[in-house]
Amino acid sequence: MELTQEQKDYIKANAAKVSNLNELTQKCFRDDDLDGRTKEGRAVRKYLLENNIDYKTTRRKPQDKIELNDSQKDFIIQQAQEGLSSLEIAKLIFPQKQVKPLSNEQRTVLAHINEINPDFVPSQDSAAVSDYVPPKSPSRVLKKINDATGLGLEENKLNRQKQICVEKLQINLSNSRFLKIINNYLNRPDRELFEQEFIRLSWDKPDLTADELNLYLNVCKEVINLEVVSAHLNKLNDMFDVADDQTEMTVRLAEIIKAKSQEYHQCETRIENLTKKLQGDRAERMKKNQKDSASFLAIVQMFQEEEERKNMVRMAEMQKKLIKEEAERMEGMAEWKARILGISKDDAI
Repeated sequence: MELTQEQKDYIKANAAKVSNLNELTQKCFRDDDLDGRTKEGRAVRKYLLENNIDYKTTRRKPQDKIELNDSQKDFIIQQAQEGLSSLEIAKLIFPQKQVKPLSNEQRTVLAHINEINPDFVPSQDSAAVSDYVPPKSPSRVLKKINDATGLGLEENKLNRQKQICVEKLQINLSNSRFLKIINNYLNRPDRELFEQEFIRLSWDKPDLTADELNLYLNVCKEVINLEVVSAHLNKLNDMFDVADDQTEMTVRLAEIIKAKSQEYHQCETRIENLTKKLQGDRAERMKKNQKDSASFLAIVQMFQEEEERKNMVRMAEMQKKLIKEEAERMEGMAEWKARILGISKDDAI
């Protein structure tokens, strides 16, 4: 797009007064909807550059990339292993700067940590990654249920019972103990496994008591422990295969593997016992509830039968009353009509 001579003269005359590119473009073309990204704005910018005229834009200049030296990199990893957040580490490395959350310095430190350990979860003091945030909407809860169970539930096709399950799970995912436990896991796989196991085990049980909820949380913790021990066993077995020609090392590894295997089986046993207790207690409670419901239904049925009996008696009495009234009316007729009919009051009744 080419500028007219009038527009060029306007820019020359007003560039010093209106240095903002958006405002200069709008006034030059008398259109408040224009900005520096439009073809008019690009034409004005081109003219300013060709004539070495300074101007301002709303676009931020990209920050220079921070290069870390080897000692800084080692320091970052060491402090991250000690539990410091990326923000705290950045403040230690760049004491001369005012390091703020999500600043270039913090993001540089976090990027290096994630490069070394992709599963790293910063501590709660880090603004880059916050603690576990419970889902706030039923649609988010439903997605988590589908991810954990493989079900294809759709929000607009849920019956009332499943809606209650979703609502109760949303409450349980905000439970203080649940949040405390899940935030203690320092890597994403463990955190995700804990969440999915809890959802898988409890989402369709909206009637759980507080004690049963705590037991399910314990089961999920044991599942994580089981996976951790299993990973340790795999590493130990690999080490045992490598050290098969070193007698002293193999003996030591064999003892450790035996201890880890016992720990693994103990963990399995705890999961089994907790599961049996949960299933038994809940089954017994539901059976009792069914008995109570049956007793209540029996009372309702008896009441209904009593009402039916009373209604039948009332209807019989009303019918008898109507017959009596009709007989009295007939008795009041002339004698000869009664004789023709051949009935009396007693006969009619």
